[in-house]
Amino acid sequence: MLESLTILVYYVDRKQERRLQMKYELTAKRLQMALDNAGISQQELSEKSGVSKSSISQYINGTHAPSNISSGKMGKVLNVNPVWLVGFDVEMRKEQSSESAKKDIAYLEKFSLLKERDKKIVMSLIDTMLSIKESGAD
Repeated sequence: MLESLTILVYYVDRKQERRLQMKYELTAKRLQMALDNAGISQQELSEKSGVSKSSISQYINGTHAPSNISSGKMGKVLNVNPVWLVGFDVEMRKEQSSESAKKDIAYLEKFSLLKERDKKIVMSLIDTMLSIKESGAD
């Protein structure tokens, strides 16, 4: 009788453990899907997003969910909506409005008119501004 009870308790514990291991199953599936779609590895995502490899591994295993900051960083690299990544019922990718797209095209047309030297200056300025933005200093 005691042996049967021990086996039953072990079975229940293992089942509970499995449930705990995949607590964030939807996030894990979505992150893996986004990685597959982007064609990059966990290591590459870590390097490009600044989110540690161990954290990404925990997200993929479903044991932890990313913070808003981490999901934002990964979403940017993977080109997906960060709130979709953590399980909300929203579109996988943010759709760009036609007005916004028109503005981007206008910027590119103006950029293409610049001399090569000036393009390098503009790109350097953009890189600096984005770096400041990402560091949270703005």
